[in-house]
Parts: sequence; structure tokens; C-alpha cells
Amino acid sequence: MADWRDSDPVRVIIQSTSDWGRIIFDDLNGTNTNGVRIKAILGSGWITGEVLGQTIDVGRKIPWPAEVYDHLEVRHGDMFGFFKGLRNFRFSEAYANLLLEFDVSQPQCYVWLMSGGNGTTTFQILSENTGGVIWRDVIIGHGVTEQVRRVISPQPFFHPGRTESLVVVTWLVIVIVAIIVLNFPIVEVVNARIKRSRSRRGRNHN
Repeated sequence: MADWRDSDPVRVIIQSTSDWGRIIFDDLNGTNTNGVRIKAILGSGWITGEVLGQTIDVGRKIPWPAEVYDHLEVRHGDMFGFFKGLRNFRFSEAYANLLLEFDVSQPQCYVWLMSGGNGTTTFQILSENTGGVIWRDVIIGHGVTEQVRRVISPQPFFHPGRTESLVVVTWLVIVIVAIIVLNFPIVEVVNARIKRSRSRRGRNHN
């Protein structure tokens, strides 16, 4: 059974000299059986290379053209991508700030990387909290559409301390209770009650 959980915020960066590129956080049928999906878009834009006619697409269930048996069909998926124009080999860099969801019942998930035309496209996912690189991959175009599946692990997308917070709170409660119990004069209270009980029995016996 799927167990979807929000990741920490991430920044996805695509650096490319190819005509276009995209990363799909979905399976090819748009059903997210791959174990990751976009929860929210926090922002997007160009870092370098923006010119008239270049576009950025980011969102859930965005239509994209898939080549199937030598013909094109429209599919939908959670994705972030760019289009510069045919034979545009100028270096461009785009970003999207995202909140992702992972199905943590799966030990691994996967994304699809795609690009078109000649050129090199680098995909990076950075932690918005630390700025560190969580995941990185590269595909090289050879004049045709490149489409590759890449496996990723969900664990690096979650702050290490977040999943342990409940355990920490539980242990703090246990320690506090132990301190109270150890500092409470239990033995004296028990002895006093025993003496009172004995004295009452003695009076009743007399």
C-alpha cells in the first residue's frame, strides 16, 4: 500500500546545450507508480540563457509528446522542462523549486530524463535547506530524442532529524519521568504508610 510523504523543499536545475530537456517525476502513463510526484511548485525561472521564444514547463500532469511506433501521441506527467528552439546549442540553465512527494513504502523510485538534439544536459536536485547536491545525472544527445530511466533513493530527500523527532520526544518524556520518580521519596512514603497501617491494626486489636 502506498505511503506518500512530503520531502524537504528542493531546487531542480537543468543545464543544457541541447534544444530541449525535461525531467519527469512520473511513469510514462501518468499514474505515479514510479514512487515520486510533484506536490507543489514553489518557483521557477531561468538562471542563464533566457531569450525570446524559450519556454519553461513545470507542474503536474503537463502534456508532452511521446514518440510511439514512429508516431507521436500526447501523454501527461509531473515534469519540469525547457524548450530553447531547434538547433539552439547555446548554454542555458533553468531551475524549479519544488516540494516532492515520495512513496516511502518503495525502497527505490525512478524518474525519466529526456532531451532532444545534439548537446549535453545535466540534471541536478539540490536541498533548499543545505544547498547540497542530493542527486545528479547527465545525458548526451546525438541528434535524436534521448529518453532514459534513472533510479533514485528517497532517503536523501528527507532531513535526517525529522523522522527521528518523535523518538527524541518520547525519550525526553521517559527521562523526565525517571528524574521525577528517582527524586521522589518513595521509600519514605511507603515506610510511613506501613507504620500507619500497623498502628491502626494495633489499636483495633486492643
